[in-house]
Order: sequence, then C-alpha cells, then structure tokens
Amino acid sequence: MTKHHFQLAYTINPRHDGDDDEAARARLHLRNIGWDTVDHIETTLLGVVQLYQSTTAARVDEAEKQIRDRIHEELKSLRVVSRVKFHGSLMVDGLGQAIYFSIVP
Repeated sequence: MTKHHFQLAYTINPRHDGDDDEAARARLHLRNIGWDTVDHIETTLLGVVQLYQSTTAARVDEAEKQIRDRIHEELKSLRVVSRVKFHGSLMVDGLGQAIYFSIVP
C-alpha cells in the first residue's frame, strides 16, 4: 500500500433547466466531505488516496475509481445524481498525467 496526494479540480453543472440549485448545493456539499479545500478556488479539493496495486497503470485506475466512487456516493446522498453533471480532472502524485472522468447519468 502506498499513499498518494491528489488534487481534484471539477465542475458540477445542472443537467436540465431548473436544476441550478441542485448543482450549487452539490458544489457546496463537496467542499465539506473531509478533503482539504483551496482558498478562493471553489471547486478544487486536495486529499490522499491509499493505493494497493503494483503497476502505475493499475494505480491510475484504482485512484480514479476511489475518487469517482466517493463523489458518486456524495451526489447520491444529496439525491442529485440524475439532476447534475460532474466533470473532474484528477492529478495524483507520482501517477503521471491528469485523469479525466465524468459522472453523468
């Protein structure tokens, strides 16, 4: 197991007209889930992932899955998964280029 620091930059947009409040609520909620925030940058989070895979490619997949699953669970807890679109750019220490992923129903 190795610990890797990460930075997640993201955007959350309404999926349909009238979903602006849900998107704003989701952005605010993600700032309070236990990861660090960056002053004056609303949609950037910092944290640490523990990875168990041995190859870099497998660690990239594992890091993306851990972060994606956490974000998805948080959006589900707010009951906004079907009302917002999440797009993220994830940088993980020691794993190379940015990892892009989306959560769009």
